[in-house]
Amino acid sequence: MVINQKEITALKAQGILAQQQDGYFSIRIMSRAGNFTSKEIQALAVIAEKYGRSYLGETTRLAIEIPWIKYDDIEAVKTAIKAAGLSHGGTGKKVRPLVACKGTVCLHGLYDTQELCGICHDRFFGQDLHAKTKFTFVGCPNNCAKANTNDIGFVGQSYVQYDGDSCNNCGKCTTVCRAKALTLVDKKLVWNEKLCVNCGKCAQVCPTEGMTEEVRGIAVYLGGRMGRGYRFGDRLTDLYAVEAIPGLIEKILETYMDLGADGERISAVLDRIGINAFEGALKERLEA
Repeated sequence: MVINQKEITALKAQGILAQQQDGYFSIRIMSRAGNFTSKEIQALAVIAEKYGRSYLGETTRLAIEIPWIKYDDIEAVKTAIKAAGLSHGGTGKKVRPLVACKGTVCLHGLYDTQELCGICHDRFFGQDLHAKTKFTFVGCPNNCAKANTNDIGFVGQSYVQYDGDSCNNCGKCTTVCRAKALTLVDKKLVWNEKLCVNCGKCAQVCPTEGMTEEVRGIAVYLGGRMGRGYRFGDRLTDLYAVEAIPGLIEKILETYMDLGADGERISAVLDRIGINAFEGALKERLEA
């Protein structure tokens, strides 16, 4: 079967990707914040059995792909996906599928990543930009979903405060501090703030308010990327409240579109002008 490159490109823009095997395609189905309902999974299983080879796979951005779809069956599969209340896509120069860890379902989550990711999915997914742009939301410094390797990454933080007068040097905080920022030296608590990763575990177990949570929020990283030539994101200076994140994203994207060029990812913009210049332009927009 001969399918011209123009049609292959048009299909790719819909999340329908040509396989190496002639005449076969993988269709990418979008999740919302990485989740599918059980009924949606059942519907996709039926599609895979009827039109594919009875299996489906997850992508790194928590979408689902059904491979081995024949070219002649593409329209029927698109119709079945729509009937299940789902959509296909997730490619191109736009906001790609948004990813979140399990947030407050997890014992370590400091904010509801699922809720915030869903809100941002509804507002930003598919927005046209200079280049592909990936968001990831993680609930704590464990950073399981590697937020700082995304174009825009969000990491939950708990800033704590130490009160030596209230501390009874019981050492409970040292047992939960995986960063070894808290130690007992000669039966007295020592806090090395430089080692602290802001997980907040110490404040959660402290019985005397020697360690208390001062503020909880989200650290934001810009310009991460993986693949060919990886780069860790640069952190913005401020800590942001959960409710401020959608508005912040809007201003980040506006700044990116103003300072960037076609085909240039956020990482390339930062490599060219630096994080300080980008953050300065961003703050002007936030303060306007």
